[in-house]
Amino acid sequence: MKAKAFAVIIMAVLAVSLTGCTTTQQGTATGAVAGGALGAVVGNNLGSGSGDREKGALLGAAAGALLGNQIGQQKQRNQQLEQRINTVEQQGRQQTVWIENSNNSKTPVILRRAPGGMWVGPRGEYYSTMPSQEQLKKIYGF
Repeated sequence: MKAKAFAVIIMAVLAVSLTGCTTTQQGTATGAVAGGALGAVVGNNLGSGSGDREKGALLGAAAGALLGNQIGQQKQRNQQLEQRINTVEQQGRQQTVWIENSNNSKTPVILRRAPGGMWVGPRGEYYSTMPSQEQLKKIYGF
């Protein structure tokens, strides 16, 4: 009977966790599996007091999987927000200057802001202030 109950628990955890895999990312599925497994153990232990371990394990697995899924989704949202913030911060430290070439084409030159108000060009050269198009054209234009 224990083997049957264990198999049912594992199948329930997998079923709940895999239902979200097509529309969510790995963190959500991992959270659902971990939550389901932990919930099954807790539910099994709580169910032993009433003599219905299998039912307790199944309920615990379902509740744990749902909770784990929600925690995984929140973690993903936090990671996405952090990436957006890093992108915005990075954009604030960069500036693109378009160099007009002799054939009327344009070449983008991305400058990074360095400590002390200096600017760094793509080849590692430093400028004490934002360089002009003429300064950059000598190096990057044609």
